[in-house]
Amino acid sequence: ILLPMVTSVGEFRAARTHLTAVAARLGIRTPPPLGVMIEVPSAALLADRFAEEVEFFSIGTNDLTQYALAVDRANPEVSSLFRALHPAILRMIKIVVAAGAARGRPVAVCGEMASEPIGIAALVGLGIREISVTPVAIPGIKQNISAVDAARAASQIGRALECDDPAEVERIFRSRDEAEARRVAPARAASENREGSA
Repeated sequence: ILLPMVTSVGEFRAARTHLTAVAARLGIRTPPPLGVMIEVPSAALLADRFAEEVEFFSIGTNDLTQYALAVDRANPEVSSLFRALHPAILRMIKIVVAAGAARGRPVAVCGEMASEPIGIAALVGLGIREISVTPVAIPGIKQNISAVDAARAASQIGRALECDDPAEVERIFRSRDEAEARRVAPARAASENREGSA
């Protein structure tokens, strides 16, 4: 069971108490695993405390970005300010990943960030190894992930975490995409030429 919009450990404990009571009434000795969505800054900053009690995390990058940056992504007047690769968002994700690792709690990510090539690279660099996307997006996501060099992504995220503007972060990861395109293009052209001459 995954609890959304949790802002404090007290809220989690209250939900766990209710879950345990309901499970007991139903004759279930062991309640199902209980985790939290990290969707608001308070939850991200308290991740180490949550990790002592939850069984897993899922980071909702859409809501986390919206609430951390005070940007309504549905409002065309300000939606351009919605930047999941903002250094503040990356730092909060890092906090959650570190808290999960310290306690052996799995950390997954859902949201648009997990569907974009440079977002995938940033998440891999941060240590994310599980993402949640819509089924129709899976083939493209698999292709994007296979193109990521984990060691390079970790190096890039180290630089990105020192940035103070999302445009700087985007430049760091877009340079990876451009370099990859230059590397792949000659091999792809050669393959197409061989097929054309066959």
